[in-house]
Amino acid sequence: MKLISKNKIFLMLGLALSSAQASATVIEGEPTQNLGAISFTESYADGLGRYTVTNELENSLLVGFGVTNIDTTAKIETAEDWGSYVESSGAGNVDDNYFYYEAYTINAENWATQVLYIEESNSDNDGGGFYNPAEYTAQDLYGDIDSFFTNGENTLNWYSANDGALWGGNTWDGFVFEGDQPASSLYGILSSQDESAPTVFANGITPTSVTTTPDATNVPAPGALGLLALGILGVALGRRRV
Repeated sequence: MKLISKNKIFLMLGLALSSAQASATVIEGEPTQNLGAISFTESYADGLGRYTVTNELENSLLVGFGVTNIDTTAKIETAEDWGSYVESSGAGNVDDNYFYYEAYTINAENWATQVLYIEESNSDNDGGGFYNPAEYTAQDLYGDIDSFFTNGENTLNWYSANDGALWGGNTWDGFVFEGDQPASSLYGILSSQDESAPTVFANGITPTSVTTTPDATNVPAPGALGLLALGILGVALGRRRV
């Protein structure tokens, strides 16, 4: 899995941030601060949740991020001229900013094994002409799963840029999930677009707004309502005869 396109090779530094839930591991020991790098909103309707994410940090690439939740499955929605489709990976664009993301559902089964972030470095050469970038799982980035999740959360919906990434100043709403209604904080990784700044880890960001629409399947059909009313009426009449 490759998180950054071939022409974007970055020397990754890193940071540690305190948050309501967890703090990221310090990579290369370089402390920085949360620069308000990412904002997002959530919506949920008819079994499909949606994260509308804005990369607020100019001259950066949103190489990966995850949102905590309960029993959900991460997906990507790709919109085409003939419609849209939801799968485990997909593409999008904002004007001339084109990108492709992979969606991973991270839970207890793959917390310590699924690679979420690859640290690419132009100095990590194995001597044979090949680069061996460091790979980081959720365990590496955020520590033990039991210390990370709170309030019953057990899932991290993670989205990794595979080819291109969301540029600073751009917003995209194709990050979706299936399952229960949202209960979320966002954890993101942004790399410098021009290799001039350290990587930013943004931890524990809460949505600026949450919009929840009840599932249509949870609303009784008119026929069902009528049967329910007749049943109640029958019970009432029966009690009057007693």
